[in-house]
Amino acid sequence: MVERENDLSTYSPGHVVDLKSIVLPNGNSNITDSTHVTIMLVNVEEERREGKQSYYRATDDKQFQRLNPPVEIDLFLLFVANNSDYPTALRDLSDVIEFFQSHTVFDGQKYPSLNASVSDPVNKVWQLIDRLSFKLVSLTFEQQNNLWGMLSSKYMPSAVYRVKMLTVFETKSDDKVASITQLDFVEN
Repeated sequence: MVERENDLSTYSPGHVVDLKSIVLPNGNSNITDSTHVTIMLVNVEEERREGKQSYYRATDDKQFQRLNPPVEIDLFLLFVANNSDYPTALRDLSDVIEFFQSHTVFDGQKYPSLNASVSDPVNKVWQLIDRLSFKLVSLTFEQQNNLWGMLSSKYMPSAVYRVKMLTVFETKSDDKVASITQLDFVEN
């Protein structure tokens, strides 16, 4: 798609991919002919794992603040290809699938700017993205019907991706814990 986006006869600069809802709150379509691919969040799911533990953060009054374990969430993103020329819409969708086939994982090593907007990574670790993994989700016809029915829209060429391991940390807690000041060992 990057090569074709330079062709001004079919692509206008800055209008190739858009992140927005494809349906307005009043139920009208929010898809325009100037945008070729629209990305929309369609579901959020918690990834549950056993053994998650609270963690502690030092406070200014020499105590510790106990914070709940981080919540690991998976985002389900809908990529909708829209174009008045149906073959172009299919090519756009094919380009999205091809991109995520060759770029399945995004982390700080491969993409140093992944956390560029984090203002204070030492004290605000919850803002850091460790790793994002994209996986194509195969929907049955029934699931597709439910999704497009929920959106009150007719089916358009699209693909759903699961973005794994986005971690959300608790940042505020009233649960204070005193620090350990003495250890006593008893020998047997």
